[in-house]
Amino acid sequence: MGRKIILLGFWLLGYFLGFFAWLVRGPVISGLENIGLSSDAAGALITGFAGSLVMLVGVIMWSYFSSSS
Repeated sequence: MGRKIILLGFWLLGYFLGFFAWLVRGPVISGLENIGLSSDAAGALITGFAGSLVMLVGVIMWSYFSSSS
């Protein structure tokens, strides 16, 4: 696979995960507030999780496709 396709895949994955996180942020933040987190901390937790998931999937994809070449 070409470098441009891999970069496009990373971008699309990050975009869709961020879009989904934005849609579900209200109920998730209120649920996290119920266990004692502030809304800022809950938002940071959601953002950190989404970013780490994108990077994890990206590194796995990169490792798979670079080893199969």
